[in-house]
Amino acid sequence: MTTTLLKHEWLRTRGTLGMLFGILALVVILGALLAATGWPLLSELGVLLAMLGLFVLVPATQLLLTADYWRSGYGRTGYFTHSIPARGATIFRAKLAWAIIASFAALVLTVVLGLAAWWAVSLQGQINTPSLTELGGFWSTIREVAPVWMIVVGAVLMVASFLIWPIYYYFAVSVGHESRFAGMGPAGPVVVFVVLYICIQVASFIGMVVIPFGVGMDGDTVGVVSFHVLGEMAAGATDGEVMPLGFLVPMGLLLAFCAWRTARSWNRKVALA
Repeated sequence: MTTTLLKHEWLRTRGTLGMLFGILALVVILGALLAATGWPLLSELGVLLAMLGLFVLVPATQLLLTADYWRSGYGRTGYFTHSIPARGATIFRAKLAWAIIASFAALVLTVVLGLAAWWAVSLQGQINTPSLTELGGFWSTIREVAPVWMIVVGAVLMVASFLIWPIYYYFAVSVGHESRFAGMGPAGPVVVFVVLYICIQVASFIGMVVIPFGVGMDGDTVGVVSFHVLGEMAAGATDGEVMPLGFLVPMGLLLAFCAWRTARSWNRKVALA
């Protein structure tokens, strides 16, 4: 059933996603071409356009699918969606899986278009032209200061940081449409997301306090080092060379809770207008 639902999500949203990908790809390519000219003002405008398209691609994909999730699950077609002969949690998992797949595709496209933007900026002589030699040199530099396992874990966490947001968005939409928020109308999901965002920040801070470690330079190599966020704050600054790790545990727990709670909402707490 999940495979069938995934196929349905693909068929239903591919046109809109294709249009979004195409428009933003054109924005990046146009910006890269303008940047490649080297003409005053137009060149700078091109760099800004290319950067805008690159930064917007993943979040725009996720917000578009969140709007579709809202409309198909709780809008005019909500009754049809909830009449599908499958558990609500199964429908939710299929929608969430598709959002993550689409987000990953958007991330890959961002990397590909980023190479085009890199090439355009390099024509101005400010940076080196993208090449296998450049990428190989970058990899060698990283390998000199960090073990392979740490590089792999860091890359996985970085990719995951882009892909997890649909979990938060879908949680806010589903919980915000439960009967307790019925009187708030469309403001319900917005309020839930604001509260959730505050909880994310608070949980992250508590995690960094309770787990005082981070990734930073330990001599000539990258390793796990002590990081006391309260001490840094008392000193009036934070160490920008250390990336805290304490927030990862509460974030993982919060993500698991949001996914579980959204599935429960689909099974037991759906309230359609």
